[in-house]
Amino acid sequence: MIVGTDAAALRSMPPEVRSLRDGWPSRQAEIVGLTDELEQEFRFGQRVTKTERGFMMGGSMKGGSSSMWCPVGRDQYRAFRRWQSVEGVLEGRDDEAFARLTALLARHDVELVTKRKSGGPGRRAPFDPEPFPGYGPLYGDMERILALLPPEHLARPQLRRLQLGGWGPDAAKASAYVEQDGAVIMYDFACRGARRTFLGLFLHELGHAHECALSAADKDAIHADYQVLSEDDAFYGVEFLVDALARRLTQRFVFEEFLAETYMIYTACGGALRAMIAGLPERPRLAWERVYARFRASFGGVDYA
Repeated sequence: MIVGTDAAALRSMPPEVRSLRDGWPSRQAEIVGLTDELEQEFRFGQRVTKTERGFMMGGSMKGGSSSMWCPVGRDQYRAFRRWQSVEGVLEGRDDEAFARLTALLARHDVELVTKRKSGGPGRRAPFDPEPFPGYGPLYGDMERILALLPPEHLARPQLRRLQLGGWGPDAAKASAYVEQDGAVIMYDFACRGARRTFLGLFLHELGHAHECALSAADKDAIHADYQVLSEDDAFYGVEFLVDALARRLTQRFVFEEFLAETYMIYTACGGALRAMIAGLPERPRLAWERVYARFRASFGGVDYA
């Protein structure tokens, strides 16, 4: 079995999603005042805001609902604003994107829920009775991604709700999937940090809905090959939120995380994944080819560039 593609069934995710296959380049050379430490903090969801007490930097701890803030200067504030304009998620309206997203979700009975963005340190936000308009850029990203997935992936009981903002059942994560509710939850951490992180996490959590929808037979067959991949450490690592090595380690030790991450990689990094598989030694290559074939079948024969 050789991993190839059917040109008639080949799809391509938007460029910003496909860029996940590349390393995360530093912006320090182009943003005045952006140090290595600040860049890592901003990429992990820390932000700088102007308050009555001056400039404060902080945000959620470990991607959870607890936060910590400390005073900083105007230079750090300016560096953050410049970084945010390049890599962050800027709050703003996009009514057309919202209309496309809600229409797409309505066709599959998927609910969209949001929480209003909090105003800064120490403030909490209730659920909005209406979706928060400031998530406009995210509405566009989500609609473009979901429109390129097989319709069956949206029309199943394992995906019934998308939540933007707020927090979920685990206060130490940036996002979550709640199986009993069929809910993908993108915490405040993901909605207000780096766009790259949001895109990767969104596809990863959709991957958890997918792994829950897989048949027991498919999971058993994939798990047999997964054991080979674990023994040979033959995983594909993508850098967002944490580095590629950390994401590979998580896959190696948690089967469900491997399935969810593979969903993200299959859609965002399809061509790069196939190239990696082709270059592996025979044992892990054959195992990966069988895993890939089952994923392709679960996508109705659709491959991604």
